[in-house]
Amino acid sequence: MILSLASLPFAPAIGIGLLGGGLVGLLHFVGLRYTVRLLATGRTGLALASQGLRVLASALLLAALFHFGVSALLAGFVGFLVARQALLRDGAAGGNPPSPTGEPDA
Repeated sequence: MILSLASLPFAPAIGIGLLGGGLVGLLHFVGLRYTVRLLATGRTGLALASQGLRVLASALLLAALFHFGVSALLAGFVGFLVARQALLRDGAAGGNPPSPTGEPDA
């Protein structure tokens, strides 16, 4: 017997959506920080590539979550926004965001 993804029970769909949305949200917004630093240093080509990868990863996640059902898709949006809020709060508490190379600021 094959279980259709669209007929996934409510609780697992919500869990998959929150987890997937949270992880891709973290990648998306950490990548945004990196993209802004690239733009600030004049590395426009790399910044555009980074932007494209972020948007592509987010779109692929949403398309994948759509196959699990509307509840998974909505939970993915919530996970994405929770990751955004967590990173905004982390950035506000720490002052400056970490450098993209991982080296401490001088």
